[in-house]
Amino acid sequence: MGSIIIKLIQLLLSISILIVIHELGHFILAQIFKVRVERFFLFFDPWFSIFKKKIGHTTYGIGWLPLGGYIKISGIIKDEKTFLKSSEKNWDFRSKSAIKRLLIISGGIIFNILLSVFIFSCFLFNNGEECLPTKNIKYGIEVDSLGRKIGFKNGDKIIFVNNKYVPYFNDLPKEILLGNSVTVNRMGKIIKISLNNKKKFFFDRKKISFFIKPRVPPIINYVVKNSQAEKYGLKNNDEILAINSKLIVFSDQLRDFFLSKNYKNKDVIVSVNRNGKFLQKKISLDSEGVLGILLKDFTDLNYIFPFQKKKYSFFESIFHGMKKSLDVLKNQIFFLKNIFHVETKAYKQVGSFFSMAKEFPSEWDWNVFFTLTATLSIWLAFLNLLPIPSLDGGYILFILIEIIIGKKINEKIIDQCTIIGFITISLIMITIIIWDIFKIFIY
Repeated sequence: MGSIIIKLIQLLLSISILIVIHELGHFILAQIFKVRVERFFLFFDPWFSIFKKKIGHTTYGIGWLPLGGYIKISGIIKDEKTFLKSSEKNWDFRSKSAIKRLLIISGGIIFNILLSVFIFSCFLFNNGEECLPTKNIKYGIEVDSLGRKIGFKNGDKIIFVNNKYVPYFNDLPKEILLGNSVTVNRMGKIIKISLNNKKKFFFDRKKISFFIKPRVPPIINYVVKNSQAEKYGLKNNDEILAINSKLIVFSDQLRDFFLSKNYKNKDVIVSVNRNGKFLQKKISLDSEGVLGILLKDFTDLNYIFPFQKKKYSFFESIFHGMKKSLDVLKNQIFFLKNIFHVETKAYKQVGSFFSMAKEFPSEWDWNVFFTLTATLSIWLAFLNLLPIPSLDGGYILFILIEIIIGKKINEKIIDQCTIIGFITISLIMITIIIWDIFKIFIY
């Protein structure tokens, strides 16, 4: 229960930051062009608000419904009672030029983009970046069930993606996801794996996760307390060499060995290398048929897989922060495109706030928190850029049309389109929430 609360608090804080920054973008641009802002609210406030205070011409407040936030700009929505009076005043939104109105409406999108770039740039400037060169993956890759469906096998060495060399392993999953083909070295034989018609495999699973990782030797990272491994003397950092007469070279071979045979309540002979000494342990397995060990991952084996540490100057960190935000945006556009292709089953990954909450760790981690916030910020900017009435993109579209044709669009058309857009967006949000709840029971 505690972990769920921590996840929800992180989600609420992240959403609050995104809303405030987005609305602050509109607010600041409105102030620059001397347009009056009547209300600035975090969360919606139908019927009542948790807090509100009027300062100058603006009422600031916090609503009780955490599904978004808003600012009310004077004159952006026509009020029959006051519009004739206010339209002649220079603080009214509709009295401003099309360019100024365009910038005010774009302010939220601009600020969300800047927030994403700022967070990524700060991380890169302060911490640099650790990357694993592809050339250091000396034993090839280990794959999960998704990797096998795509056509990979344990031990494959990736040479090219889309006929291009990818210098860092960190970028391989993304390049494969966006690519059309992968060239691998499989035990000395060069094989080209087509990714066409395989995109559905990326999305047809409960959670998007890495499907390839460096293949590693079976070295014990942790012996589970009160397990058979502890009872019979296996220790951390022991390297498993063989089980019975079966030679074990890699971690995936050890897992496959135990999966392929039933060793419940049976004896096995485990051969290990302990600091250069060869040892054998006869272990009686319990009713579960497991040793009770956790193996080292490639991140624990820096002496085998040396990482390359990149440090960035102030301006380099900004450039790479922009690049990182752009990469996130590309992934999101790719995902959105696939949602509309039923055969990819990408719709299974569509989610609401419930799905977002799952992405946050069960223990507070500021690095993960800000990384997810930066990712959600660029996603929010992209969604608001869509030319749908009631979203920022809808207003931007109307203003651009006005600039092109040289005259204002009929206000009744804009108002009607905005109402239709709002109803449509609301129905989509309700559908996504219902779908997200439904997924809990069917997946």
